[in-house]
Amino acid sequence: MKNIFLFLVLAPLTACVTPQVAINRNADFSAVKRVAVLSFGGKNGDLAADMLTQSLLMRGADVIERQKLSDVIQEHSLSSSKYFDQTTAKELGKLLGVDALFVGTVAESAPAGKYLVNTANGNLVTDVTKVSNSGLYSEGSVAGLPNSQLLSTTANATLVARMVDAQTGSILWSGSMSYEGFDLTTAMREIANAFTTSLAPIWPALILR
Repeated sequence: MKNIFLFLVLAPLTACVTPQVAINRNADFSAVKRVAVLSFGGKNGDLAADMLTQSLLMRGADVIERQKLSDVIQEHSLSSSKYFDQTTAKELGKLLGVDALFVGTVAESAPAGKYLVNTANGNLVTDVTKVSNSGLYSEGSVAGLPNSQLLSTTANATLVARMVDAQTGSILWSGSMSYEGFDLTTAMREIANAFTTSLAPIWPALILR
């Protein structure tokens, strides 16, 4: 008989536990009091920026409201994060009164999915695997649907972010990380939290935990 495989994901759901970080050794993080987070380039860039903004606020950072940032960019016809350059950094820094800007890119973004499988003609075998960089696991049978199983794939995301000095345009900090979670919001939130955790020891404005 044909076997139907139910794949079980192992916790924790991570592709990379900690971010890869680079720090400008000449940077004076004590001078950074107020920051702004621009929309990330790539699919779901606004979600990534929102998660980073939330994480920074939870750590005690003074962050410009993202709607205000968007209004200023549109009003002055400044570049989006996709075309961000040194001149834009200086202009935004002056207009918003911020010391640094966070910009970034969503390098990979795959949402979670669900699949209904008919198991009437096969035996169930459990295993662990990866399918298109996502874990696949069983949520069990579906009420009212005999001989069925509900399968779910995990979401995964890869973010690359930079903290840019608004006065000079120099990169103060950069980080990249991949994460696999039960949904895209969770994956991006965990990456954002990892980014702020890496910044906390070197940026006095953040609360250490």
